[in-house]
Amino acid sequence: MTRPEEQQLCVEAADAFARLKARTDALDRSPEALRAAADLSRRAGRAAQKLRFRDMEYMGTEGLSLAPPKASATAPLPKPSATAPPPRPSASIGPDGGAAPAGVRRDDPYQPVLRAYARLEIEALRYLAGFLEVAPLATRQRALGELEALWNEASRPSHTLQQIVRQASLLETDPAFKERLKKLDAKSHLVPPAPSGR
Repeated sequence: MTRPEEQQLCVEAADAFARLKARTDALDRSPEALRAAADLSRRAGRAAQKLRFRDMEYMGTEGLSLAPPKASATAPLPKPSATAPPPRPSASIGPDGGAAPAGVRRDDPYQPVLRAYARLEIEALRYLAGFLEVAPLATRQRALGELEALWNEASRPSHTLQQIVRQASLLETDPAFKERLKKLDAKSHLVPPAPSGR
């Protein structure tokens, strides 16, 4: 990415990753470690979102080269004789057997970076999920607090975040904390309004 504000997103995600990596080896469950995991998920998610926009821009302009070429008006080539050796594969033949226009097909430069940031966002969420499911209750409460903050910041929580909360609500044994998880999980569903009773 060449725009300064986009590069800043990547720098912030890298800093957040460095802060969390120093704590993961020891399975640090301190409030600072949980906050670092949430911050990494947040910043990697922002970078991934920006990359998705740039990727769509790219595919809408330069990426249009993936369309099949139009039929040429030139005369067809003569058929080879029966005794001629089979033709060698051409470098211009695409994997689907169709002709690839020379100098037109391009690899999508955003996809590898986009996948890396999206994976980083998910792994940070999973780090929090581990503590949300099996840690002592005080740590589970702190982990949920960080996940709730991420949930409230998003216009719609990610699928991974919803799965984490739903799975934790199924595994939870403390009644009060289980109810808190179930209330958060219910926010992701479109629940029809209750009947008026009239």
